Amino acid sequence: MKSKPAVIALLAVAAAFLWQLATVHFNYGGNWTALFCIRPSMPRPAFLAPENLYLFSGTEGYDGQVYHLIAHDPWMRKGAPAAIAGAAFRYQRIFVPALAWTLALGDDARVHAAYFSVILGFVFLGVYWLARFAATVGRSPAFGFAFLFAPATLVSLDRMTVDVALAALCAAFALYAPRSVLKTALVLACAALTRETALPIIAAYAIFLIARRRFAHALLASASVLPAAAWYIAVSRLGRSDAPDYLSFPFAGLVNRFLHPALYSISPFKNAAATTFDYFALAGVVLAFVLSAHLALRRRSNPRAFAIYALALAAMLIGSRSVWEDAYAFGRVLTPWMLLLACEYLADRPWLGLAPMLLCDPRLALNLFAQVKGVAAGLFR
Repeated sequence: MKSKPAVIALLAVAAAFLWQLATVHFNYGGNWTALFCIRPSMPRPAFLAPENLYLFSGTEGYDGQVYHLIAHDPWMRKGAPAAIAGAAFRYQRIFVPALAWTLALGDDARVHAAYFSVILGFVFLGVYWLARFAATVGRSPAFGFAFLFAPATLVSLDRMTVDVALAALCAAFALYAPRSVLKTALVLACAALTRETALPIIAAYAIFLIARRRFAHALLASASVLPAAAWYIAVSRLGRSDAPDYLSFPFAGLVNRFLHPALYSISPFKNAAATTFDYFALAGVVLAFVLSAHLALRRRSNPRAFAIYALALAAMLIGSRSVWEDAYAFGRVLTPWMLLLACEYLADRPWLGLAPMLLCDPRLALNLFAQVKGVAAGLFR
């Protein structure tokens, strides 16, 4: 049974890598740094001078450009923090950049390949853990392929964000939480170092264990936050974290996004399509709230359900327009919640559980359409 999930995961990684290889070759002239989505005005510390960076004119770039800098300078010794706005906040998310630096043995010339390998590695792990989880609830391990269509996976493959790592660790949480507190604590320690949005899961798991009077296990689960807490203290010298600024009154951010659609500087037809698919993705978020409430009303009580409740509460409090602006943002941020919902519903209503994630995908596909056209033109010319 274990070999089949591994084969499925290898097939998924092969598909992901072939897509990246094709889009880099046909759309970006073979320059893999295009995947970091770097803006021309991004400050360049001295260690970047030898690099032939692909720059996206007329844009502000994307988060991958920041993680690229951190991967070159994870321990803040070479000037990367000075080039990053809100460095304290960004450096909290150290796990993926530090893994890339470690895999590259600290060699700047190897960091890019190492970073791409880490992202693909988490695609493998996410598919593998989800496939194993599916088997435990009586479903085909082929459901592991659903991880490829999670918003966090699609965005991370396109723009090198760290969200795919947190999504994979959430799949591991779904698999291990009912079985092993120690393995779960290790997973959660890595998750907290990946993104601060993992903290509600740690709190939820500890509360679940306390409610069952498993106090020693609850203490171990709570201790999983200590590596992240120590790291947050270490990076606090860079300034104040922006994380609290993202919170607001319950549902304020979501309601504001429904009432004030994004306007895109594209043709009227494309703008209408983008706006329509935005609402598809937002409908997926609403459905996620409905499914979470349904679990609560049925008094579903297990580690996954407790994590879902905590993540639903966190999503309810997100007020920042920058998060809600498009599905590339809120889709990847909310993927842990949506993925755990998919796991919770997998046994009896799998497609209903997957629906919140899948409703985000048409909007993500629209962003990728130009790349698909470029690849198709290159292959069939």
